[in-house]
Amino acid sequence: MSDLRSLLPRTWYAFLARHPRPRPIQARSAEPILAGRAVLLASATASGKTEAYAAPLVERWLEDMRAGRLRVLVVSPTRALVNDLARRLEIPLRRCGVRIQRRTGDHPRPLEGSQAGILLTTPESLDSLLARHARHLGAVRAVVLDELHVLEGNARGDQLRILLERLDRVVGALGGPPPQRLAATATLGRASEVARRFLGEEATLVQVDSSRDLRMQIRNPGAPEELAGLLLEACTESGARKVLAFVPSRADAEDLAIALSGRPPFHSAVKVHHGSLSRQERERVEETLLRASAALCLTTPTLEVGIDVGDVDLVVLLGPPPDVTSFLQRIGRGNRREGVCQVLGLARSPGEAARFAHLAECARAGRLLAPARPFRSSVLVQQAFSLLFQNPHRLLTGAALSARLPADLASRFGPERCEELLEHLCGPEWLLPAGSGRFGPGARLHQLFERGRIHHNLEAEGPEQDRVEVLDEQTGRVLGHVHRDSQGHLPQEISLAGKRRRIVADHGRQIRSRSAGVGRAEFRSRGSAEISVELAQDLARFLGVPGTALPTVRKGGRLLVGHFLGSARARLLREVLRDSIGEGAGAGPFLAWLPRQAEWPAELSAAGFRRMLSRRSRSLARSLGAGPWATALPRDWLLEDLEALADPQGAAQALEGRHLVPADPELAEVLAGLLPSHLEPLEGLD
Repeated sequence: MSDLRSLLPRTWYAFLARHPRPRPIQARSAEPILAGRAVLLASATASGKTEAYAAPLVERWLEDMRAGRLRVLVVSPTRALVNDLARRLEIPLRRCGVRIQRRTGDHPRPLEGSQAGILLTTPESLDSLLARHARHLGAVRAVVLDELHVLEGNARGDQLRILLERLDRVVGALGGPPPQRLAATATLGRASEVARRFLGEEATLVQVDSSRDLRMQIRNPGAPEELAGLLLEACTESGARKVLAFVPSRADAEDLAIALSGRPPFHSAVKVHHGSLSRQERERVEETLLRASAALCLTTPTLEVGIDVGDVDLVVLLGPPPDVTSFLQRIGRGNRREGVCQVLGLARSPGEAARFAHLAECARAGRLLAPARPFRSSVLVQQAFSLLFQNPHRLLTGAALSARLPADLASRFGPERCEELLEHLCGPEWLLPAGSGRFGPGARLHQLFERGRIHHNLEAEGPEQDRVEVLDEQTGRVLGHVHRDSQGHLPQEISLAGKRRRIVADHGRQIRSRSAGVGRAEFRSRGSAEISVELAQDLARFLGVPGTALPTVRKGGRLLVGHFLGSARARLLREVLRDSIGEGAGAGPFLAWLPRQAEWPAELSAAGFRRMLSRRSRSLARSLGAGPWATALPRDWLLEDLEALADPQGAAQALEGRHLVPADPELAEVLAGLLPSHLEPLEGLD
């Protein structure tokens, strides 16, 4: 402690004195951060990473920050995490005489005249700042990527990599050195590789093993109506007073909250937390959980990372998470001050029970099975639009776009190739040629920029015009939102914020409701979570599936075939099966299903998968996660991206030489339990 205190003479008290001793991540990271090195801090949830980067950065730039100069930029994945960080940092920063500011869609206060030394933002708001107010970022000397594992491997992470390069250019143009880059993460596979990709070749990895013992029970609730009772019984048996229960969907959260509300031991302290609730409603729930001594919160992955909800006695998982990282994140929210994670896994089938056991084995062994994901070219479309508006003359060239890319991407997307993209985007909607290889904005692009719609790489839930804001009739409080169906209708009764509600007034984009009725929650799905090929194949190993076998079982009028290809490859298989067999055929990440009399295709080749990819490129772009701007790409660019994401060659090789083999009775039960819930057959195993 004395060594760390001497390294941080001006900030130690404000950030670290309240702890009996420094956390390992804090002791090991201070020196390289103070030396100005690029550092990735990797340790478990609630291990003190925020203080580990904040205290040295404030120590390093304290005088400048006190003078009102913006020196540190923290980029966090969500607005909720930005708000949570602001709450946690406000007191220690005030002790240091440093101001903090949030800049998100919820907090759009301008930077003009700000005296903040630290700015908290999201990737989308950073994109907007660079496009509209880049000069205000010229004083930044350090940038922190908080909760990096949430962004790594998706289109938002690809966007963030380019934003970092753009920030370097802005700071350099205004006479400053490239900002020091830092990142913090809890559970991240391929940590060294990710550190180099986001922070540079010379990045330092400070990784602390903060693993705790895992004490996990797996129970089968039986019938759906028994689920609420089993959950309460488990809470009572364990003596848990504060419980965080992760559920698969927003509808599950609402339905369970209604079933549990008023029942002991939680009575009225049953809360829900998900993305369809309003910001105000989510913050009310977070504040309640932080201060409550006893409560049960039913949540989707919105509470998986970062947000402090206080000490949680028990984590409940209704169904297995999609991967080991998510599993560790969720169980890491509980028993943070103890050496043991108390977890209850509610498995609704033998398949889910097997997946729970497999995830627990991987977690204990430290095998994250993290996939290597390719860069999505669609992000270049979005970044081209954003960069165009950063130029005061509203002009862009291929060379300018290429120059703002990280080195590995600039070598792949040189000036000529970037100009090819800009030429493809020419038309009345997007870009207009302005001569000499320059391009200006078209009418629609101008309109989207004015509305702030060009700064994101987030997939929309559905058409915006179908989204309806829900207000409480008595208080006028915005509770959240729901969506109309394809005919524009809403049910008269819904459930939201843990209560059944009756619609009393429909004003188009807004409805008023009161507590009443027997309605059920209906929400737009964002699609199923991705299962990597690495995890799917390891599950096959865990189940003892021979490498030459495609285990089969007949159930409910279907032939089930265990392929364990993972989500992306399975989407290609699904399309091929539907083309060759027709209605009733499909595939998920672990198994395929065929009508009872159908036969497994004799040949599944890479060429066949590629032809399918070419024919269905537009429909597959969304399901494969190619990014919301993917359909604006040149066709050959889109196909190149889809092939990298779906890997038709790998899918064919994984199936080559494997034969249909009847599964033994135990494996047959597991396979049948891996069937998606909406396809669960009525009949038993044959």
